[in-house]
Amino acid sequence: MTKILAHIDEFGTNSIQVHKDGVSSHFLICATLIKEENLVSGQKIIDQVRKTHFQNSEIKSSKVKRAHHARRLTILNDLNEIDFTIYVIVVDKKEIDSEGLSIKQSFYKYFNKLLVTDLNRINSKITFIADQIGTAEYQKSFQKYIENEVTQYDLFNETKLFEFSDSKENNLVQLSDFIVGSLAKCFDTKHFQEHSSDYLKLLKDKLNVRFWPNNVGNYLRTDKETENFDPKIADLSLNLVKDYIAKNEKKVETDITAQIYLLKYLMLIQKVSPHYFIQTHELMDKLKNEIGLEYSIRLFRKNIIGNLRDNNVIIVSSNSGGYKLPVNKSDLTEFVNRYNSILQPMLSRMKKCRDSILLGSMHEIDILEYPEYQSLKEIIELKK
Repeated sequence: MTKILAHIDEFGTNSIQVHKDGVSSHFLICATLIKEENLVSGQKIIDQVRKTHFQNSEIKSSKVKRAHHARRLTILNDLNEIDFTIYVIVVDKKEIDSEGLSIKQSFYKYFNKLLVTDLNRINSKITFIADQIGTAEYQKSFQKYIENEVTQYDLFNETKLFEFSDSKENNLVQLSDFIVGSLAKCFDTKHFQEHSSDYLKLLKDKLNVRFWPNNVGNYLRTDKETENFDPKIADLSLNLVKDYIAKNEKKVETDITAQIYLLKYLMLIQKVSPHYFIQTHELMDKLKNEIGLEYSIRLFRKNIIGNLRDNNVIIVSSNSGGYKLPVNKSDLTEFVNRYNSILQPMLSRMKKCRDSILLGSMHEIDILEYPEYQSLKEIIELKK
């Protein structure tokens, strides 16, 4: 398995007094993951970004002013040339009701543990590198905590590490800083910007988001009801997805792992680009490249999409190809039309076949006489 480096940085304060000035509404912890073989090319791009946009100084999100949307988008576009993946946990601090998480050390340890645990489930050869926090003594105790709680060392998993690095000396920690700072403008209500959804759209192919807690409201857009967006339909589709994830996320079967990963991505895309149909090959590539699961088109449609639909998850598809979660009646109508265009000709052919045999046998032979065909028989008889 390919060795991966995960560089971690955070946005926001640990304080849960979100009503106070200077206290972020959300806390984000972000890892940018890059394969070892992509390090050299990635470093070259970051060096060029530092030279072009930061006068060779440290890349920091805070150096780009709130109003400079175009500049931030240009920098993100340049960084997006790097072959890397983003995993971010977005914490809605107003939902925290644990006294333990009100303690600074416990807060940071808990969410770092959550992030490391999530990524370790996907790949066992990740080295975690975080921006320096606190004293050297605190960093040592923090590292020991993570290693004892999550990254258990053994003969088969000896590459797992959690370490700290000074962002001034580590370009890839600077990458995480800029990414998490940009994403904060999409999720933190006190830093939200009018065009911040542009950042999500730009990074969507690399982006994986976990909302904590996993409330459907975090995935819903704030659009008012229009012809193109119906919150009732969007809410229904998300609730069905959430229900499936809640019932199955602790299972270890390969297909279920792929299904849940896919659903989380579809939820994110619904929030970022609600009218975008994700092509089959895009979803298959994402499963292959990010969690190492490879499917043929037939098995993908049968074991992943088909099984989810059998379990009451509404995933719509279009005649032009691709899948999405529905957000309006037109999505549902297109889905029905697609199946109607397949089913109606098939039913018509079956009816012609049955009618010909009935007529030719003087109604002695009915190919739908068996009990298992009763429902089909009733449908076909309605086509008279």
